[in-house]
Amino acid sequence: LARSVDLAAKMGGGNAQKTAMARKKAQEKMGKAGKGSQLKDNAAAQSIQCKVCLATFIVTTAEVKLKEHSDNKHPKHDFYQCFPHLKA
Repeated sequence: LARSVDLAAKMGGGNAQKTAMARKKAQEKMGKAGKGSQLKDNAAAQSIQCKVCLATFIVTTAEVKLKEHSDNKHPKHDFYQCFPHLKA
């Protein structure tokens, strides 16, 4: 009985240890890929700006959504007054 306890201690591992090792590897892998929050990246992607109210939109915003913003928030202004960079 003592020998089997000794052998199990040397082999080291039940499910808890395997889970802990897997968690540690996953955290190391995530650390290499990127650290936590994407808030800075998201803020940097806010590159479209309404020139009337200075609201910002993410770079992938469709022109239809920008038109909705212009129509709803600034009905007295032309769409191109809000977003002059889309005129060309």
